[in-house]
Amino acid sequence: MGKNSTDHMKEQFKALERKKQTEIDLAYGKIPPQAIEIEEAVLGAVMLEKDAIFRVLPIIQSDAFYKESHRLIFKVVEELASANESIDLLTVTRKLMDVSLLEKVGGPGEITRFTRHVASAAHIEKHSRIIADKYYQREMIRRFQQLIATAYSDDIDELEMMYSMHTQAIDSLLAGNTGMTHIRDVLVKATKKLEQRVVLAQKGLTPGVPTGLADLNRKNKGWQAADLVIVAARPSMGKTAIAINLFAKAAAVRGVPVCIFSLEMENIKLSNRLVLSYGGVQRDNFEQGTMTDDDWRAYNQAVKELECLPIYIDDTPGPHVRYIDATVRNKVRKGECGLVIIDYLQLVETPDTYGNKNREREVAEISRALKKMAKANGVPVILLAQLNRGVENRPDKTPRLADLRESGAIEQDADVVIFPWRPCYYDINAEDDMGNSLKNIMFLEIAKYRDGGTGTILAKHNEDLTQFFDYSYHGYPESPEANAWMEG
Repeated sequence: MGKNSTDHMKEQFKALERKKQTEIDLAYGKIPPQAIEIEEAVLGAVMLEKDAIFRVLPIIQSDAFYKESHRLIFKVVEELASANESIDLLTVTRKLMDVSLLEKVGGPGEITRFTRHVASAAHIEKHSRIIADKYYQREMIRRFQQLIATAYSDDIDELEMMYSMHTQAIDSLLAGNTGMTHIRDVLVKATKKLEQRVVLAQKGLTPGVPTGLADLNRKNKGWQAADLVIVAARPSMGKTAIAINLFAKAAAVRGVPVCIFSLEMENIKLSNRLVLSYGGVQRDNFEQGTMTDDDWRAYNQAVKELECLPIYIDDTPGPHVRYIDATVRNKVRKGECGLVIIDYLQLVETPDTYGNKNREREVAEISRALKKMAKANGVPVILLAQLNRGVENRPDKTPRLADLRESGAIEQDADVVIFPWRPCYYDINAEDDMGNSLKNIMFLEIAKYRDGGTGTILAKHNEDLTQFFDYSYHGYPESPEANAWMEG
Protein backbone atom coordinates (compact mmCIF):
# COMPACT_ATOMS: atom_id res chain seq x y z
CA MET A 1 0.00 0.00 0.00
CA GLY A 2 1.45 3.36 -1.06
CA LYS A 3 1.97 6.37 1.15
CA ASN A 4 -0.86 8.32 -0.51
CA SER A 5 -3.31 5.47 0.09
CA THR A 6 -2.26 5.22 3.74
CA ASP A 7 -2.65 8.98 4.23
CA HIS A 8 -6.06 8.82 2.58
CA MET A 9 -7.17 6.06 4.93
CA LYS A 10 -5.94 8.05 7.94
CA GLU A 11 -7.90 11.08 6.78
CA GLN A 12 -11.02 8.93 6.31
CA PHE A 13 -10.60 7.53 9.83
CA LYS A 14 -10.21 11.01 11.32
CA ALA A 15 -13.26 12.23 9.41
CA LEU A 16 -15.25 9.28 10.75
CA GLU A 17 -14.12 10.05 14.31
CA ARG A 18 -15.16 13.70 13.89
CA LYS A 19 -18.53 12.60 12.55
CA LYS A 20 -19.05 10.32 15.56
CA GLN A 21 -18.09 13.14 17.89
CA THR A 22 -20.57 15.50 16.22
CA GLU A 23 -23.31 12.90 16.68
CA ILE A 24 -22.39 12.52 20.37
CA ASP A 25 -22.38 16.29 20.87
CA LEU A 26 -25.80 16.59 19.26
CA ALA A 27 -27.07 13.77 21.46
CA TYR A 28 -25.93 15.66 24.52
CA GLY A 29 -27.49 18.83 23.15
CA LYS A 30 -24.32 20.89 23.59
CA ILE A 31 -21.98 22.69 21.22
CA PRO A 32 -18.37 21.45 21.54
CA PRO A 33 -15.75 23.92 22.86
CA GLN A 34 -14.48 25.99 19.93
CA ALA A 35 -12.99 29.35 18.93
CA ILE A 36 -13.78 29.91 15.24
CA GLU A 37 -12.71 33.58 15.17
CA ILE A 38 -9.38 32.71 16.79
CA GLU A 39 -8.82 29.95 14.23
CA GLU A 40 -9.38 32.48 11.44
CA ALA A 41 -6.96 34.92 13.07
CA VAL A 42 -4.21 32.29 13.25
CA LEU A 43 -4.73 31.25 9.62
CA GLY A 44 -4.56 34.87 8.52
CA ALA A 45 -1.43 35.54 10.60
CA VAL A 46 0.58 32.61 9.19
CA MET A 47 -0.11 33.91 5.67
CA LEU A 48 0.81 37.48 6.55
CA GLU A 49 4.20 37.12 8.21
CA LYS A 50 7.16 35.02 7.16
CA ASP A 51 8.10 32.26 9.61
CA ALA A 52 4.99 32.83 11.73
CA ILE A 53 4.08 29.19 11.13
CA PHE A 54 7.14 28.07 13.09
CA ARG A 55 5.84 29.89 16.16
CA VAL A 56 2.59 27.96 15.84
CA LEU A 57 3.69 24.40 15.04
CA PRO A 58 5.14 23.65 18.50
CA ILE A 59 1.69 24.45 19.94
CA ILE A 60 -0.91 23.09 17.50
CA GLN A 61 -1.30 20.94 14.42
CA SER A 62 -4.13 20.77 11.90
CA ASP A 63 -6.22 18.38 14.05
CA ALA A 64 -6.58 21.11 16.68
CA PHE A 65 -8.83 23.21 14.43
CA TYR A 66 -12.54 22.68 14.97
CA LYS A 67 -13.86 23.78 11.59
CA GLU A 68 -13.13 21.31 8.80
CA SER A 69 -12.21 23.96 6.23
CA HIS A 70 -9.74 25.46 8.70
CA ARG A 71 -8.15 22.04 9.23
CA LEU A 72 -7.71 21.61 5.49
CA ILE A 73 -6.16 25.06 5.06
CA PHE A 74 -3.75 24.59 7.95
CA LYS A 75 -2.76 21.15 6.68
CA VAL A 76 -1.75 22.79 3.39
CA VAL A 77 0.24 25.38 5.33
CA GLU A 78 1.99 22.55 7.22
CA GLU A 79 2.93 20.88 3.93
CA LEU A 80 4.34 24.13 2.54
CA ALA A 81 6.40 24.62 5.71
CA SER A 82 7.65 21.02 5.54
CA ALA A 83 8.76 21.57 1.93
CA ASN A 84 10.52 24.80 2.97
CA GLU A 85 8.36 26.84 0.61
CA SER A 86 7.15 30.37 1.23
CA ILE A 87 3.77 30.76 2.91
CA ASP A 88 1.51 33.59 1.84
CA LEU A 89 -1.92 34.24 0.36
CA LEU A 90 -0.89 33.23 -3.17
CA THR A 91 1.08 30.07 -2.34
CA VAL A 92 -1.64 28.75 -0.04
CA THR A 93 -4.36 29.45 -2.63
CA ARG A 94 -2.34 27.77 -5.38
CA LYS A 95 -1.62 24.71 -3.23
CA LEU A 96 -5.31 24.34 -2.34
CA MET A 97 -6.16 24.55 -6.02
CA ASP A 98 -3.54 21.91 -6.90
CA VAL A 99 -5.05 19.40 -4.48
CA SER A 100 -8.63 20.25 -5.51
CA LEU A 101 -9.60 21.70 -2.14
CA LEU A 102 -9.95 25.40 -2.91
CA GLU A 103 -13.69 25.36 -3.51
CA LYS A 104 -14.25 23.02 -0.58
CA VAL A 105 -12.74 25.57 1.85
CA GLY A 106 -14.81 28.48 0.44
CA GLY A 107 -12.84 29.66 -2.58
CA PRO A 108 -10.17 32.39 -2.99
CA GLY A 109 -12.41 35.00 -1.36
CA GLU A 110 -12.50 33.04 1.91
CA ILE A 111 -8.70 32.77 2.01
CA THR A 112 -8.36 36.51 1.38
CA ARG A 113 -10.88 37.31 4.12
CA PHE A 114 -8.65 35.71 6.75
CA THR A 115 -5.76 38.03 5.99
CA ARG A 116 -7.94 41.16 5.95
CA HIS A 117 -9.04 40.67 9.54
CA VAL A 118 -5.51 40.38 10.97
CA ALA A 119 -3.02 43.22 11.26
CA SER A 120 0.00 41.15 12.35
CA ALA A 121 1.12 37.90 13.97
CA ALA A 122 1.97 39.60 17.27
CA HIS A 123 -0.43 37.49 19.33
CA ILE A 124 -0.18 34.27 17.36
CA GLU A 125 1.24 32.15 20.21
CA LYS A 126 -1.51 33.26 22.58
CA HIS A 127 -4.17 32.58 19.96
CA SER A 128 -2.64 29.17 19.19
CA ARG A 129 -2.82 28.19 22.85
CA ILE A 130 -6.51 29.10 22.93
CA ILE A 131 -7.08 26.78 19.96
CA ALA A 132 -5.05 24.08 21.70
CA ASP A 133 -7.09 24.47 24.91
CA LYS A 134 -10.36 24.12 23.01
CA TYR A 135 -9.01 21.07 21.20
CA TYR A 136 -8.03 19.37 24.46
CA GLN A 137 -11.39 20.18 25.96
CA ARG A 138 -13.02 18.39 23.03
CA GLU A 139 -10.57 15.50 23.37
CA MET A 140 -11.37 15.08 27.05
CA ILE A 141 -15.09 15.05 26.28
CA ARG A 142 -14.56 12.44 23.58
CA ARG A 143 -12.32 10.21 25.68
CA PHE A 144 -14.48 10.26 28.76
CA GLN A 145 -17.60 9.62 26.71
CA GLN A 146 -15.84 6.54 25.36
CA LEU A 147 -14.93 5.57 28.91
CA ILE A 148 -18.56 5.93 30.04
CA ALA A 149 -19.73 3.79 27.11
CA THR A 150 -17.15 1.12 28.01
CA ALA A 151 -18.23 1.20 31.66
CA TYR A 152 -21.69 0.03 30.62
CA SER A 153 -20.24 -2.96 28.78
CA ASP A 154 -20.52 -6.52 30.10
CA ASP A 155 -17.39 -7.51 28.20
CA ILE A 156 -14.67 -8.20 30.78
CA ASP A 157 -11.92 -7.64 28.20
CA GLU A 158 -13.26 -4.14 27.55
CA LEU A 159 -13.51 -3.43 31.26
CA GLU A 160 -9.84 -4.33 31.62
CA MET A 161 -9.13 -1.53 29.14
CA MET A 162 -10.94 1.06 31.24
CA TYR A 163 -8.03 1.81 33.54
CA SER A 164 -5.69 2.32 30.59
CA MET A 165 -8.23 4.58 28.88
CA HIS A 166 -8.76 6.61 32.05
CA THR A 167 -5.03 6.99 32.69
CA GLN A 168 -4.36 8.08 29.11
CA ALA A 169 -7.17 10.63 29.31
CA ILE A 170 -5.89 12.09 32.59
CA ASP A 171 -2.28 12.11 31.39
CA SER A 172 -3.32 13.93 28.24
CA LEU A 173 -5.22 16.49 30.27
CA LEU A 174 -2.35 17.05 32.69
CA ALA A 175 0.24 17.23 29.92
CA GLY A 176 -1.49 20.12 28.20
CA ASN A 177 -0.88 20.76 24.54
CA THR A 178 2.74 19.69 24.38
CA GLY A 179 5.43 17.93 26.35
CA MET A 180 8.00 20.45 25.13
CA THR A 181 8.83 23.30 27.49
CA HIS A 182 11.10 26.23 26.73
CA ILE A 183 14.14 26.32 28.98
CA ARG A 184 13.17 29.76 30.27
CA ASP A 185 10.06 28.25 31.85
CA VAL A 186 12.10 25.41 33.33
CA LEU A 187 14.62 27.88 34.76
CA VAL A 188 11.83 29.91 36.37
CA LYS A 189 10.62 26.78 38.18
CA ALA A 190 14.17 25.79 39.12
CA THR A 191 14.81 29.25 40.58
CA LYS A 192 11.60 29.13 42.62
CA LYS A 193 12.60 25.75 44.03
CA LEU A 194 16.04 27.11 44.90
CA GLU A 195 14.47 30.07 46.69
CA GLN A 196 12.25 27.67 48.66
CA ARG A 197 15.32 25.63 49.69
CA VAL A 198 17.10 28.79 50.82
CA VAL A 199 14.13 29.78 53.00
CA LEU A 200 13.96 26.28 54.52
CA ALA A 201 17.73 26.24 55.14
CA GLN A 202 17.50 29.56 56.96
CA LYS A 203 14.89 27.97 59.23
CA GLY A 204 17.06 24.89 59.72
CA LEU A 205 14.59 22.66 57.86
CA THR A 206 15.22 19.87 55.35
CA PRO A 207 14.49 20.86 51.70
CA GLY A 208 12.72 17.59 50.90
CA VAL A 209 10.28 15.52 52.94
CA PRO A 210 12.09 14.87 56.25
CA THR A 211 13.19 11.30 56.91
CA GLY A 212 13.31 11.47 60.71
CA LEU A 213 17.09 10.99 60.92
CA ALA A 214 19.47 13.95 60.77
CA ASP A 215 22.24 11.89 59.15
CA LEU A 216 19.90 10.60 56.44
CA ASN A 217 18.54 14.12 55.84
CA ARG A 218 22.11 15.35 55.35
CA LYS A 219 22.72 12.51 52.93
CA ASN A 220 19.66 12.88 50.70
CA LYS A 221 18.28 16.33 51.68
CA GLY A 222 15.03 14.56 52.56
CA TRP A 223 12.84 12.48 50.26
CA GLN A 224 12.66 14.20 46.88
CA ALA A 225 9.59 14.64 44.70
CA ALA A 226 9.13 11.97 41.99
CA ASP A 227 11.70 9.62 43.58
CA LEU A 228 11.05 5.91 43.97
CA VAL A 229 12.73 4.75 47.20
CA ILE A 230 13.12 1.01 47.78
CA VAL A 231 13.45 -0.04 51.44
CA ALA A 232 14.23 -3.76 51.42
CA ALA A 233 15.04 -6.22 54.21
CA ARG A 234 14.59 -9.77 55.38
CA PRO A 235 11.37 -10.55 57.33
CA SER A 236 11.27 -9.27 60.95
CA MET A 237 14.20 -6.95 60.35
CA GLY A 238 12.12 -3.83 61.01
CA LYS A 239 11.42 -2.33 57.59
CA THR A 240 7.75 -1.66 58.40
CA ALA A 241 8.71 -0.08 61.73
CA ILE A 242 11.17 2.21 59.98
CA ALA A 243 8.71 3.19 57.27
CA ILE A 244 5.80 3.89 59.63
CA ASN A 245 7.33 4.90 62.96
CA LEU A 246 10.19 6.89 61.45
CA PHE A 247 9.58 8.03 57.87
CA ALA A 248 5.78 8.48 58.00
CA LYS A 249 5.78 10.08 61.43
CA ALA A 250 8.57 12.53 60.57
CA ALA A 251 6.81 13.65 57.38
CA ALA A 252 3.39 14.01 58.99
CA VAL A 253 4.75 16.04 61.93
CA ARG A 254 6.25 18.41 59.35
CA GLY A 255 2.77 18.78 57.83
CA VAL A 256 3.37 16.57 54.78
CA PRO A 257 0.29 14.38 54.05
CA VAL A 258 1.26 10.70 54.08
CA CYS A 259 -0.67 7.96 52.24
CA ILE A 260 0.11 4.46 53.53
CA PHE A 261 -0.91 1.35 51.60
CA SER A 262 -0.71 -1.41 54.21
CA LEU A 263 -1.02 -4.63 52.21
CA GLU A 264 0.21 -6.92 54.99
CA MET A 265 -1.15 -5.35 58.17
CA GLU A 266 -4.71 -4.16 58.88
CA ASN A 267 -5.18 -0.48 59.66
CA ILE A 268 -5.90 -0.99 63.39
CA LYS A 269 -2.62 -2.83 63.95
CA LEU A 270 -0.78 -0.17 61.97
CA SER A 271 -2.35 2.63 63.97
CA ASN A 272 -1.43 0.78 67.18
CA ARG A 273 2.20 0.78 66.10
CA LEU A 274 2.06 4.51 65.48
CA VAL A 275 0.47 5.20 68.85
CA LEU A 276 3.04 3.10 70.73
CA SER A 277 5.93 4.76 68.96
CA TYR A 278 4.53 8.28 69.10
CA GLY A 279 3.57 8.09 72.76
CA GLY A 280 6.40 5.89 73.99
CA VAL A 281 3.97 3.31 75.39
CA GLN A 282 5.45 -0.02 76.53
CA ARG A 283 4.45 -2.63 73.97
CA ASP A 284 4.09 -5.53 76.43
CA ASN A 285 1.79 -3.51 78.69
CA PHE A 286 -0.32 -2.48 75.71
CA GLU A 287 -0.64 -5.97 74.23
CA GLN A 288 -1.35 -7.66 77.56
CA GLY A 289 -3.74 -4.97 78.77
CA THR A 290 -1.63 -4.22 81.87
CA MET A 291 -1.57 -0.48 81.22
CA THR A 292 -0.20 1.71 84.03
CA ASP A 293 -1.44 5.22 84.69
CA ASP A 294 1.62 6.57 82.91
CA ASP A 295 0.90 4.29 79.94
CA TRP A 296 -2.67 5.58 79.71
CA ARG A 297 -1.56 9.21 79.90
CA ALA A 298 1.00 8.60 77.15
CA TYR A 299 -1.51 6.67 75.06
CA ASN A 300 -4.26 9.30 75.30
CA GLN A 301 -1.84 12.11 74.52
CA ALA A 302 -0.49 10.20 71.51
CA VAL A 303 -4.02 9.56 70.18
CA LYS A 304 -4.90 13.23 70.63
CA GLU A 305 -1.84 14.38 68.67
CA LEU A 306 -1.99 11.68 65.99
CA GLU A 307 -5.62 12.58 65.21
CA CYS A 308 -4.38 15.96 64.01
CA LEU A 309 -1.69 14.57 61.69
CA PRO A 310 -2.31 14.16 57.92
CA ILE A 311 -1.93 10.37 57.78
CA TYR A 312 -4.18 8.23 55.55
CA ILE A 313 -4.19 4.41 55.66
CA ASP A 314 -5.53 2.03 53.01
CA ASP A 315 -5.42 -1.64 54.02
CA THR A 316 -7.19 -3.01 50.93
CA PRO A 317 -5.77 -6.56 50.55
CA GLY A 318 -3.86 -7.34 47.36
CA PRO A 319 -4.64 -4.16 45.41
CA HIS A 320 -3.70 -3.86 41.76
CA VAL A 321 -1.04 -1.32 40.91
CA ARG A 322 -3.68 0.55 38.92
CA TYR A 323 -5.81 0.89 42.09
CA ILE A 324 -2.86 2.41 43.95
CA ASP A 325 -2.18 4.74 41.02
CA ALA A 326 -5.78 5.94 40.84
CA THR A 327 -6.00 6.44 44.62
CA VAL A 328 -2.78 8.47 44.75
CA ARG A 329 -3.85 10.65 41.83
CA ASN A 330 -7.11 11.40 43.61
CA LYS A 331 -5.42 12.23 46.92
CA VAL A 332 -2.81 14.44 45.21
CA ARG A 333 -5.55 16.43 43.46
CA LYS A 334 -7.17 17.00 46.87
CA GLY A 335 -3.87 18.11 48.40
CA GLU A 336 -3.89 15.07 50.70
CA CYS A 337 -0.74 13.30 49.53
CA GLY A 338 2.88 14.41 49.76
CA LEU A 339 4.48 11.03 50.49
CA VAL A 340 3.41 7.50 49.56
CA ILE A 341 4.44 4.39 51.52
CA ILE A 342 3.61 0.92 50.15
CA ASP A 343 4.11 -2.13 52.39
CA TYR A 344 5.13 -4.15 50.46
CA LEU A 345 6.06 -4.75 46.82
CA GLN A 346 5.59 -8.53 46.64
CA LEU A 347 1.96 -8.23 47.82
CA VAL A 348 0.93 -5.86 45.04
CA GLU A 349 -1.10 -7.69 42.42
CA THR A 350 -1.06 -7.24 38.66
CA PRO A 351 -3.95 -7.35 36.16
CA ASP A 352 -4.94 -10.68 34.66
CA THR A 353 -3.40 -9.55 31.39
CA TYR A 354 0.02 -10.17 32.94
CA GLY A 355 -0.85 -13.83 33.49
CA ASN A 356 1.46 -15.07 30.75
CA LYS A 357 4.51 -13.49 32.38
CA ASN A 358 6.72 -14.89 35.11
CA ARG A 359 6.70 -13.32 38.58
CA GLU A 360 9.98 -11.47 38.08
CA ARG A 361 8.51 -9.83 35.00
CA GLU A 362 5.34 -8.92 36.91
CA VAL A 363 7.32 -7.33 39.76
CA ALA A 364 9.32 -5.36 37.21
CA GLU A 365 6.06 -4.10 35.69
CA ILE A 366 4.86 -3.02 39.14
CA SER A 367 8.04 -1.16 40.07
CA ARG A 368 8.09 0.60 36.71
CA ALA A 369 4.45 1.62 37.06
CA LEU A 370 5.08 2.97 40.58
CA LYS A 371 8.06 4.97 39.34
CA LYS A 372 5.85 6.49 36.66
CA MET A 373 3.25 7.22 39.34
CA ALA A 374 5.84 9.03 41.49
CA LYS A 375 6.94 11.16 38.55
CA ALA A 376 3.42 11.92 37.29
CA ASN A 377 2.23 13.05 40.71
CA GLY A 378 5.43 14.74 41.86
CA VAL A 379 5.57 12.87 45.18
CA PRO A 380 8.21 10.54 46.66
CA VAL A 381 7.15 6.90 46.85
CA ILE A 382 8.69 4.62 49.48
CA LEU A 383 8.22 1.01 48.41
CA LEU A 384 9.04 -1.72 50.92
CA ALA A 385 10.35 -5.01 49.54
CA GLN A 386 11.70 -8.35 50.73
CA LEU A 387 15.20 -9.68 50.22
CA ASN A 388 15.89 -13.25 49.17
CA ARG A 389 17.66 -15.78 51.39
CA GLY A 390 21.08 -15.12 49.89
CA VAL A 391 22.08 -12.86 52.76
CA GLU A 392 21.36 -15.66 55.27
CA ASN A 393 23.94 -17.92 53.65
CA ARG A 394 26.88 -15.49 53.80
CA PRO A 395 29.27 -14.79 56.66
CA ASP A 396 28.90 -11.08 55.88
CA LYS A 397 25.23 -10.29 56.51
CA THR A 398 25.38 -6.85 54.91
CA PRO A 399 22.59 -6.82 52.25
CA ARG A 400 23.47 -6.22 48.60
CA LEU A 401 21.51 -5.21 45.52
CA ALA A 402 21.72 -8.79 44.27
CA ASP A 403 19.70 -9.86 47.34
CA LEU A 404 16.55 -8.08 46.12
CA ARG A 405 13.90 -10.76 45.78
CA GLU A 406 12.55 -11.10 42.22
CA SER A 407 14.65 -8.02 41.56
CA GLY A 408 14.44 -7.88 37.77
CA ALA A 409 14.40 -4.18 36.98
CA ILE A 410 13.63 -2.98 40.54
CA GLU A 411 17.07 -1.53 41.14
CA GLN A 412 17.01 0.13 37.71
CA ASP A 413 13.69 1.87 38.39
CA ALA A 414 14.63 2.94 41.92
CA ASP A 415 16.24 6.30 42.62
CA VAL A 416 17.28 5.20 46.10
CA VAL A 417 17.74 1.71 47.56
CA ILE A 418 18.10 1.35 51.34
CA PHE A 419 18.71 -1.89 53.24
CA PRO A 420 17.89 -1.69 56.98
CA TRP A 421 19.44 -4.48 59.06
CA ARG A 422 20.53 -5.24 62.62
CA PRO A 423 23.82 -7.09 63.23
CA CYS A 424 22.50 -8.32 66.61
CA TYR A 425 19.64 -10.07 64.82
CA TYR A 426 22.24 -12.58 63.59
CA ASP A 427 24.68 -12.34 66.51
CA ILE A 428 23.46 -11.02 69.84
CA ASN A 429 27.06 -10.24 70.82
CA ALA A 430 27.92 -8.32 67.64
CA GLU A 431 30.39 -5.45 68.09
CA ASP A 432 31.85 -2.73 65.90
CA ASP A 433 35.57 -2.41 65.04
CA MET A 434 36.18 -0.53 68.30
CA GLY A 435 34.67 -3.27 70.43
CA ASN A 436 31.43 -1.39 71.15
CA SER A 437 28.24 -3.43 71.38
CA LEU A 438 25.85 -3.08 68.44
CA LYS A 439 22.82 -3.92 70.53
CA ASN A 440 19.90 -1.61 69.70
CA ILE A 441 21.73 -0.31 66.62
CA MET A 442 20.05 -0.28 63.20
CA PHE A 443 22.19 -0.06 60.07
CA LEU A 444 20.71 1.62 56.97
CA GLU A 445 22.82 0.65 53.98
CA ILE A 446 22.30 3.07 51.10
CA ALA A 447 23.13 0.71 48.24
CA LYS A 448 21.97 3.05 45.48
CA TYR A 449 21.46 6.78 45.31
CA ARG A 450 20.93 8.15 41.82
CA ASP A 451 21.68 11.75 42.77
CA GLY A 452 24.30 11.15 45.44
CA GLY A 453 26.72 8.74 47.06
CA THR A 454 26.14 5.45 48.80
CA GLY A 455 27.13 4.71 52.39
CA THR A 456 25.90 3.61 55.79
CA ILE A 457 23.63 5.50 58.19
CA LEU A 458 23.34 4.32 61.80
CA ALA A 459 20.33 4.78 64.06
CA LYS A 460 19.57 3.87 67.66
CA HIS A 461 16.59 1.56 67.92
CA ASN A 462 14.39 1.20 70.99
CA GLU A 463 12.63 -2.04 70.15
CA ASP A 464 10.27 -1.93 73.14
CA LEU A 465 8.91 1.47 72.12
CA THR A 466 9.51 0.93 68.36
CA GLN A 467 11.32 4.26 68.22
CA PHE A 468 14.37 5.38 66.25
CA PHE A 469 16.87 8.10 67.11
CA ASP A 470 19.93 9.72 65.59
CA TYR A 471 23.21 7.98 66.31
CA SER A 472 26.32 9.91 67.34
CA TYR A 473 28.12 9.69 64.03
CA HIS A 474 30.91 11.73 62.46
CA GLY A 475 30.82 14.17 65.34
CA TYR A 476 27.11 14.98 65.14
CA PRO A 477 25.46 15.35 68.56
CA GLU A 478 23.39 12.50 69.92
CA SER A 479 19.67 12.83 70.48
CA PRO A 480 18.88 13.65 74.16
CA GLU A 481 15.89 11.29 73.99
CA ALA A 482 18.14 8.50 72.74
CA ASN A 483 20.68 9.09 75.50
CA ALA A 484 17.94 8.93 78.12
CA TRP A 485 16.81 5.41 77.32
CA MET A 486 20.25 4.13 76.28
CA GLU A 487 21.69 5.13 79.65
CA GLY A 488 18.61 3.96 81.57
